[in-house]
Amino acid sequence: MRIPLQRRKVGPTVGGASLVELLASMAILSVLVLVLGTMLDSAMGRFRSGADRTQERGGARVAAHWIERDLASHVASRPAALPRLPEGVSEAQREFFEGRLFLPFEIARRSGTGAPAQRSFANAAPEFGSLAFVSRVSGQGGGRSDGDAAAGAPALVGYYVAYARHSPLSDDPGAGMKLFRHYRPGGHERGLGYADSMLRQVSREINDAPPPPDVVGAALPPANAAAVRRGRFANGELPFLLSRGCPPEGGAPFPAPPAWPARPVRERLVSRPPSFHPTRGSASDWADPASPVHDSVFPDEAICDHVVRFELRPWRLVELPDGTSELMDAAALNRHLGLGGGDEWPVLVAPDYIDLVVAVVPETLARRLARYEDWIVDWRGAGAAGGGPNQQRIAQECRVHRFRLALPPRSA
Repeated sequence: MRIPLQRRKVGPTVGGASLVELLASMAILSVLVLVLGTMLDSAMGRFRSGADRTQERGGARVAAHWIERDLASHVASRPAALPRLPEGVSEAQREFFEGRLFLPFEIARRSGTGAPAQRSFANAAPEFGSLAFVSRVSGQGGGRSDGDAAAGAPALVGYYVAYARHSPLSDDPGAGMKLFRHYRPGGHERGLGYADSMLRQVSREINDAPPPPDVVGAALPPANAAAVRRGRFANGELPFLLSRGCPPEGGAPFPAPPAWPARPVRERLVSRPPSFHPTRGSASDWADPASPVHDSVFPDEAICDHVVRFELRPWRLVELPDGTSELMDAAALNRHLGLGGGDEWPVLVAPDYIDLVVAVVPETLARRLARYEDWIVDWRGAGAAGGGPNQQRIAQECRVHRFRLALPPRSA
């Protein structure tokens, strides 16, 4: 007798993934994550690059704005009732220099008499340009609040590049090249930290005081030592703008403390100030020639970081005898005036235009420039292309910003 087989009742099967299917899904997911991560990293890189460019461009624009703002009220020369210049002065020199009082307008100046260093900014990196001039911007950038601005006292303004630390913290050794603005307000006539004493001494050496009205046109006295009144217009015979202090009555001029950057790498400085925060002193302190307040300094704050190039090229529009005009650079202007200054700007002549070049590198590259020498590039020759790895990277990654700054019209 055959017993029929009973079929086992099978319920619905529960779906499951095999190991192969699981591995395939994970591979697809990994590819998607990788693609999305790459796209996100690329987008963030473009964002960071754009932010860096904006920041670098902003720093260069800030520097150009500060310079243009200070130049808008510069003081270089003005008409004055003075004796005629000596015989033998050329017509071109007479047209530029006769009947005027002068203050220097220094652009990357190298030569001058009686200076403790062969530059106005002794602590500036010599591979970069520099600028120093007189401006009526008293009360700004560290000026005092005791009536300087109202009195309109002239101030000394300057720009230079120096090697300075990024932070005052002792455990932060990072440093780099920065563009600094130097400002000395008008104030105490005997205070070396202020502008008045230096301007008085410089003006004395260049001009002498104007003669009384009843002797206008008289011959120069034999003892007159003012350079311009003796027909000496070359830079080598004129004092630096920031190199002298007003001496006590009857005394010889003495050097003024040079400008210097805040948080410097002190090993790179030619000279060092007495302190970061010198006392401003009282009226009796300033009246005492032996008082230490005469050693006051004004630490300068950076207005542009990661600077690998700072150049200034001045131009003057000169009217020629035939009635035409020519835009002359320093070398052409020296030839026109018969001066031996070569390519150094004649400091008694205020320019009409200044071509400003500022080149900066991104933060990532700046961190790799660990030494002073890493920042130096000879832009006049082959540039960074022929240098070492750092200079080649600077040539590839630096961003160069160019500006033409117009100075206000000159007085007649």
